[in-house]
Amino acid sequence: MKKNVKIYDMPLLYVTMGLIFFGTIMQYSASSTIAINKFGWDNYNYFLNKHIFRLFIGLFAMISMYNLRFKLLKKYSKHILFLSWSVMLLAYFWNAGPTRRFLVINGFNVFTTSDFTRFALIIFTANFISTNKKNINSLKIIFNKYLIYVFITLFLILRQPDLSSTFIISIIIFSMLIIGGLKIKFIIYTLISGIITVIFSLIRYPFQKRRFINWLTNSNPDPTSQVERAKQALQNGGFWGNGFSDSLIKEGFMAEGHTDFILPIIAEEIGFFGILIIFLSFFTFYFLSIKIAKNAPDIFSSMLSLGIAYNILFYFLINSGYVVGIFPPTGLAIPFISYGGSHTLFTLISVGVLLNISKYCNIYKNKFLRL
Repeated sequence: MKKNVKIYDMPLLYVTMGLIFFGTIMQYSASSTIAINKFGWDNYNYFLNKHIFRLFIGLFAMISMYNLRFKLLKKYSKHILFLSWSVMLLAYFWNAGPTRRFLVINGFNVFTTSDFTRFALIIFTANFISTNKKNINSLKIIFNKYLIYVFITLFLILRQPDLSSTFIISIIIFSMLIIGGLKIKFIIYTLISGIITVIFSLIRYPFQKRRFINWLTNSNPDPTSQVERAKQALQNGGFWGNGFSDSLIKEGFMAEGHTDFILPIIAEEIGFFGILIIFLSFFTFYFLSIKIAKNAPDIFSSMLSLGIAYNILFYFLINSGYVVGIFPPTGLAIPFISYGGSHTLFTLISVGVLLNISKYCNIYKNKFLRL
């Protein structure tokens, strides 16, 4: 395949590195108090060091993916999905305890299995759409070649149990299928299936039902007061914030301050202005990804770019939403910023795929994708 002029890869790389740099600085501020409380003053940078180590692994994976022929992802999309199933099953039967979403070795969480599965299913969906574009609305084809694999995947994630990952993965692939040309009747069937799946999970796992009802009725929506404290932090920060490392809420009041509730700490320290910059950065990343999708050389790379763009944007928006109480707390991380190994790894792998595709972008827009 002949490479064309590189159009979008450098701006996307700049935005990515900017978010990584900002996230690393905020990890130092958000995690130091937690590290001191857990491990003492001598280990104040415990979480920061682990975060930086994981970033190096992720950046190495990103560079590797940038140099890989992305067509191999299409060729082995089903194999990648099967491998993700194997990892989930290994975690399910290997781990002890009620939660099986982590692959645990020697007492350490190696990674969250759904992060790999989400990446695999995005690739699988892109391949299905590109291979069956003309017959995507055939019930036989969509069921035998796609839905059966999706149902198995989501069932395995629900059994962990991990309703939040099931929810966001469904939104991502649902959005991809709409752009891919799926008719309204299949969209309705998918929505009904999704509702049934959610109801099943809520009945099967009482803690999810309790959390959902509390959020829906606005009666004690967060038993640990995480959301209420997050709202208070947003108010305390004002427009300019209290200053770097001057958050009060991280001083033992925010249990997940360096992971999925890092946004309130950012708001309290650098204010609404800082939050606005983060929003602009993520939407810039999204639109650069969409440009790559619109100029990609074929349907597969278009849909893969689109799925990655949705994945990163939706994660950010849902995290922002439950921090202010719009959504129930789900435990979803902010890409590039939150502490977390597997999420960081597969986010940067996804960026590597985008940068790879951007090397082959055509000057003229892809006739398939209209966004």
